[in-house]
Amino acid sequence: MQLETAIKKTKPRHAKDSIKKPRRTAKDVATEPLGIRGAGATSQADFGETISNADLIFAVKREPVANRVVFTVAHDIFDNWFEVLEIAEKPNPDFNREVQKVLSALNAKSIFTQAASFERLFGWSIIVVGFVDHGESLQAEVKQAQEIRDLEVYSPLEVDVQNSDEDKDPKSPRFGLPIFYTVNRGLGAQQEKIHFSRVIHVATRLLDHAYKGQSILEAIYDDLTVWRNIRWGIGQTMFRYGGGVLDIEYQGASPKQIDEFIASKQFETVNSRTYFVHSEKQKAQFLGTSGRALDPDPYCKNTLESLSTGTNIPTAILRGAQAGALTGSEVNEREYFKIISDAQSLYEPAIWQLIDLLMATGQIPEVEDYEIKWLGGFEINELDKAVADLNRARAEDLRSKFLTVNELRARMTPPLDPLPGPEGELIPGLLKPQAPGFPSPSESSKHNGEEDEENRDSTS
Repeated sequence: MQLETAIKKTKPRHAKDSIKKPRRTAKDVATEPLGIRGAGATSQADFGETISNADLIFAVKREPVANRVVFTVAHDIFDNWFEVLEIAEKPNPDFNREVQKVLSALNAKSIFTQAASFERLFGWSIIVVGFVDHGESLQAEVKQAQEIRDLEVYSPLEVDVQNSDEDKDPKSPRFGLPIFYTVNRGLGAQQEKIHFSRVIHVATRLLDHAYKGQSILEAIYDDLTVWRNIRWGIGQTMFRYGGGVLDIEYQGASPKQIDEFIASKQFETVNSRTYFVHSEKQKAQFLGTSGRALDPDPYCKNTLESLSTGTNIPTAILRGAQAGALTGSEVNEREYFKIISDAQSLYEPAIWQLIDLLMATGQIPEVEDYEIKWLGGFEINELDKAVADLNRARAEDLRSKFLTVNELRARMTPPLDPLPGPEGELIPGLLKPQAPGFPSPSESSKHNGEEDEENRDSTS
């Protein structure tokens, strides 16, 4: 389900619902506070007001940074996916392949990506698990489920929890959490209650509510407003003054001659791409805003740094380009994927819940324990790979001077079985190399001893 589809299900605004606003003067525009729902001359609320879902939707649709922080990051979290590995003395090598086959059939990658997008935007989302079971309705608790048939994502635009449907028992392990979720599928469909056993709840930033998390945009919303107003102001400056103002000097002209010159309208269409023919008495030039307009760079830099602080994303990534030298780009990319790795660990409980449910239905093999291994998104370049291999070889050479062959084999990936006999107890770094065709020191000393004995016998 796409965000646009979810938005269409909200109640549309009609003309009769709108209130006609009085026309504002230039003074009103200049003195009004920065808004959080609009920008410049279209702001709708005071800076720092409570943010609604409508404000969040506006931001993610109109603000490039907000769109990147919500959708791009959600896709990067699940883009390379993960492996599910059994933890055991002899793990099943086919376990991950069987798990991935079932997850693929359920379209799990797309489902979790969409759930993460909604969760980052609104603070929480749910995945409704479509069971094949003996429950009379979706309000019934799941018991003896036979199969998971499908998964569906819902955002807070379509789902809510009524106060009476929260667990009120202080002794309950779910105290304060939903027992039932109320889902409104729109398009004339009736509201439907769903038991929590059929729901995977996703909320990674809980703060002042038991199950409704904080939007990722809330901490940076005021900075997004400042950034939007700066961009709006820059655009207005370029539109109004970027092309320069035509300044005409009429030497020695009287007021009457100037009025006649203006009335001739011969310069009304003059711009930087046309020309103006005049005598030595007239002089024309375009005057821009040089020396009279503020330099926006310090303000843009300060706002971008604040957005970077609120999101933990490097400013180069927020801009969508890797600025600077190659090494600087890799540092930015490495920092960004460290943030992605941290976010991945926050979504693991939802993945565990789905995998455990698949084990319970028998759709994947049941194991004692398993782990999720995320496939990294950052890739080092060939030069760094070569340097790493060289350093690894030097380290192994150093270890060979004090570790035995069997100890070195145990450190390899995967570990090798120890060698039988005395060969495994040798320390390779203490063995002296010798040229091919020449006897070893022990053989040489033995051979020399035999020759000396023969010489003594012949002499006697």
